[in-house]
Amino acid sequence: MGAVLKSRSPSGGGRVTNLALELDLDPFDGWTPHPKQIEVMECDARNVVMNCGRRGGKTNVGARKFFDKVLSDIEADKGLPYKPPRNLKVMKKPKPRLEYWCVSPTYSMSEIQQEELGAVIPEEMIESWDLSKNRVWLKGYILIQFKSADNPKTLVGKGLDGVWLDEASKMKEQTWSGYLSYALADKGGWSVWTTTPEGMNWFYHDIVLNGQHTQAGGQLDEYRNDPEWRNFYWTSKDNPLPELQKNIQRMIETMPKRYVDREIFARFDVFFGQVYEEFDRSIHVVPRALCEQKFKDGHFVHIEAGKDWGFTNPGVTLVGAMTANGELWIVDAIYKAQMEILVPGSSDCWVAQDKELMKKWKIKLFWCDSENASNIKTYLTNGLPARAAQKHLKEGIRAVSILFKVKSDNGRPNIFISDHLKEVIQELTNYRYPEGTTGDSAEVPLKENDHAMDSLRYLVWNSKVFRQFLISRFKVIPWKIPEKDS
Repeated sequence: MGAVLKSRSPSGGGRVTNLALELDLDPFDGWTPHPKQIEVMECDARNVVMNCGRRGGKTNVGARKFFDKVLSDIEADKGLPYKPPRNLKVMKKPKPRLEYWCVSPTYSMSEIQQEELGAVIPEEMIESWDLSKNRVWLKGYILIQFKSADNPKTLVGKGLDGVWLDEASKMKEQTWSGYLSYALADKGGWSVWTTTPEGMNWFYHDIVLNGQHTQAGGQLDEYRNDPEWRNFYWTSKDNPLPELQKNIQRMIETMPKRYVDREIFARFDVFFGQVYEEFDRSIHVVPRALCEQKFKDGHFVHIEAGKDWGFTNPGVTLVGAMTANGELWIVDAIYKAQMEILVPGSSDCWVAQDKELMKKWKIKLFWCDSENASNIKTYLTNGLPARAAQKHLKEGIRAVSILFKVKSDNGRPNIFISDHLKEVIQELTNYRYPEGTTGDSAEVPLKENDHAMDSLRYLVWNSKVFRQFLISRFKVIPWKIPEKDS
């Protein structure tokens, strides 16, 4: 293979000479990068780290930077001399001249990497693209494989020329420290990183701190300023697409500040203290009489309940009354320890008391903790409409948090709590993240003051009816952020 002549700026083109293949090549044709993306493309560092807000265009430029680095290796005649396999199509495991991996947290997420690279790599350079094996052969015996990091032990045994890790913050630490870093060491390979932060986890400490200080968080003297590493930081606001900015502004207006700071402004230093820090008694707590009057007047159009089992710890049934404009009113609850699920002929059991609650409020469905399937079966057998709730701790907390934020368009939150629910209000105040933790554990609340909080999360996260009311209010589910970058 001959040299690759190309420009390193987004406006440049080049020519690839590959055995019998000769074509005009401009990897940036049809692409209008924003200034932050241009900075990435002009960088010559061995390891390029992009920490960016959602929809900021990180995956979009990540694919181009990855391909740009592949072209640089070809231009430098890396991997030569090379003895090609006799028949590439029939060999199960041919040894490539150059090999690269694109790694995502899951195989389903790697589809985004494949889509972005598919838009960048010219068809004339592709020998074969095997979706079933998640790999593409470029002409010249160059192999690109798409890998999942859900089981880091599978990322072993290869000497690699380069890797692209997308959404790296979501991966396990061993993905890099135990496997990929060693695979690159064999050949002096390079790395491209694209992610939105997930707190001050291993990615922050082991990767970001290698480079230069940015405004994403952390102290200036923590950064190691290794010249082989280059940090790039930008927010969702830096991607100037008009329709995107309209959606970003809606997210800023509807999402709690800590989620905005992390997912829009790509900051590491969030999630400390009170879980529902937006909760304000003067805003969210309403008179019991008002809840009962709204029920009497027909303002609530659908009612469901969240259910957390308990015995030594309190069990909780939380009643959520929904309005057509996407407001959730927590109008009643049972919060009690030392009570059996069913005692035939007795009113002092969960089945009997939840039946009374269902009759009083016309509850349509109970979303129950899924850990005890026999309790759910008991409810169904005794005429209580019960379903196992999907737990989704972090996602559910974000969904509940968004309801507490006062919306700018009407000056109201989307959740209210009856003032007679003292235990619920107390949990809302005391439900906290652990102090002094970082990374994933910093976003997992302490296992205390959480019984009503679990019930609330089950209800909000699982109720399909409530989601429909939110869609009619916001046009989309307010906590759903599209994953694919532009």
